[in-house]
Amino acid sequence: MYFRILDLSNSEIWGNYLIRLPNKQQDIYYTPGYYQLYEDLGDGKALCFLFEKDENLALYPFLINPINNLNFELNNTYFDIQGAYGYNGVLSSSNDPAFISDFYNSFNSFCIQENIIAEFTRFHPILQNELFSLNDMSTIRDRETVMIDLKKPYADIWDDDYSSKNRNMIRKAIRLGYICQIETSPGKDHIDQFISTYHYSMRQAGAEPYYYFNKDFFNNMFKYLKDKIYLFNILNQTGEIICSSIFLHYNDYFHYHLSGRNENADNAVNNFLLDSAVKFAQEMGAKLFHLGGGRSNSEDDSLLKFKRNFSGITIPFHIGKRVVNEKVYNEVVRQWENKFPEKVEQYRNMLLKYRF
Repeated sequence: MYFRILDLSNSEIWGNYLIRLPNKQQDIYYTPGYYQLYEDLGDGKALCFLFEKDENLALYPFLINPINNLNFELNNTYFDIQGAYGYNGVLSSSNDPAFISDFYNSFNSFCIQENIIAEFTRFHPILQNELFSLNDMSTIRDRETVMIDLKKPYADIWDDDYSSKNRNMIRKAIRLGYICQIETSPGKDHIDQFISTYHYSMRQAGAEPYYYFNKDFFNNMFKYLKDKIYLFNILNQTGEIICSSIFLHYNDYFHYHLSGRNENADNAVNNFLLDSAVKFAQEMGAKLFHLGGGRSNSEDDSLLKFKRNFSGITIPFHIGKRVVNEKVYNEVVRQWENKFPEKVEQYRNMLLKYRF
């Protein structure tokens, strides 16, 4: 039995362990490049917990953050952990109960030794890695997400999976003269254009301040995720970029990541964009295209309904919560509630509520 903690100075080793896992257990959200993005953004220090026993391997990247700098009165230095924005949780070559038990015995010892009081996870819907942690975390089904099976011929996806409304919207976009431009290494002008369009959409949606990622973040995306990231621009008849999206691709999986459109875009533009992405993802050899879910966990969420126009396949997204040091965690929450009584109801279901 063996475990090791890596940081980004060990990126090559981290990456080599990742590719030792079964192909279906690998994705971009677990790469050192992806975690470099969020460490640089200030979301915490990126670490990766590696565990090996016999021929089996488990890998768990996360961000660790101190709690003391939040101005709580504590008798020691304490931390919490959570995955980077997107999907996280443990990747493993085995779901054998004995292996899982050994993993968590080692990981719990690490958490206690490092004064980690709580852990929050957003499990990966395609990988279903919440199953690894069912007995060791509180796992909660949060919402449905939509997936397209790219192993089917495109003609079958068009006929069987797309709704008639979706097909009509795509035809409308083609009549309007929309063109899809795909870039793997966009220049400064196109990255700046994407940022502007994306921020406009965030304002329209009333997004939380966190989601207004800065210019360095987007520049770093194309630097750290090179060859695995694509910028799709939809141009109208005059050559104006009216809609843009960032897609991620790693082995079998293609992801709809960040998107925005401007005030001049017709409603058909998003249908045309995703249809273009389906064709491209198939050309790249991806087997599954994950569109994600809605903005909320409601079945009537408008974004979820839009995505369901592309596929009837839905897979659940789970979150995980775990309190490691209940005494200190409860004390932090108590102090937070006394400082911010007006926030208690709004954030009552969030594990790391004291960060708000």
